[in-house]
Amino acid sequence: MKTKQIVAMGLALMLAFTGCSKTQSSSQEPEPSVIEPSVVSEAEVSSSVLLELSAIEAEVVEPDAPEGMAKSYLTGKYVDETIARRRPVAVMLNNIKTACPQTGIEKADVLYEVPVEGGITRMMGIFENYDGLEKIGSVRSARIYFVRLALGWDAIYCSYGHSKYAVDLLNSAGTDSLDGVDGTGSGVYYRSKDRKAPHNCYTSAEGIAKGIKKQGFSTEYDADYNGYFQFVGEEETASYEGVKANTVRTGYYHNDPYFEYNAEDQLYYRFQFDKKQIDDETGNQLAFKNLILQYCDYEMYDDGKSLDINLNSGGKAKYITNGICTELTWSRDKDTGIMHYYLADGTEVKLNTGKTYVGIILNPNADRVKITE
Repeated sequence: MKTKQIVAMGLALMLAFTGCSKTQSSSQEPEPSVIEPSVVSEAEVSSSVLLELSAIEAEVVEPDAPEGMAKSYLTGKYVDETIARRRPVAVMLNNIKTACPQTGIEKADVLYEVPVEGGITRMMGIFENYDGLEKIGSVRSARIYFVRLALGWDAIYCSYGHSKYAVDLLNSAGTDSLDGVDGTGSGVYYRSKDRKAPHNCYTSAEGIAKGIKKQGFSTEYDADYNGYFQFVGEEETASYEGVKANTVRTGYYHNDPYFEYNAEDQLYYRFQFDKKQIDDETGNQLAFKNLILQYCDYEMYDDGKSLDINLNSGGKAKYITNGICTELTWSRDKDTGIMHYYLADGTEVKLNTGKTYVGIILNPNADRVKITE
């Protein structure tokens, strides 16, 4: 309806300007005070019309959100306004075989998977609505690049322990973290009896809320925060050129994960360790609307085993949705920590609304990624 209004107004403006350029105004109509009809060229008329149309379009706003709802920064979907405007939490999740299946992981709206030491991967879930969860984890220690990723979401970072290389960033003024080892996360975590340490550390919605209150962290986004991903409208579908992608293998050594596309619900279902990856609480298989593979350089720290993944230099990426894989490039805003993903024409990609998986691929392992029909 708004598009039709713009077109109609534009045509009216065009007719008005064209009429002025061909005939003099009647004596009852005032002469234009800015544009003199006798000297306006067709090119100037077209330019004027475009300017008027641009002004009209600039005033058009999206339809009002449903009452009490707002668009989620994490999924692009309308959710309860109190949830949409509450800062998320970023929880470090164990991902070795003896720690699976994880609990609460299905509730993560964005899930990162990144290599750590020894060829294994670790995950970080960005949770928007974790209310009511009594068990999230198991929770493991921080790595500096996970903290950097969390900062782009203005998230409260939750971990149990940390790499020594992450200490300065965790203690910096711009980071709000709840660490179960250094005391900031006192009362946030607990040990379960169903698994052996260190794979039995969990947190909960109640524990996280207790930690946030104790540390005095704000539960609201920074005033100037405008979101991370770009999304199409909830009733729209993003469609880009690319190759068919029904099976996506990310090439990680330890867990050999892959995704299979279901054309019926247009989601990618995740497998690892030769079986479905599920949430231990619900039994549901993890599924995502969007997959992003982000290719990064890295270096080793002086200890010879700890990675420092380069999240600043930019590089190649892939966006996979609705059975199609599209080539992208990425860059990171150093001030906000937000990653931007670009199409070949330089425009920023808009994701389909829903959950997103982001896999960080080390450039030397790029050939291990396999995307097939």
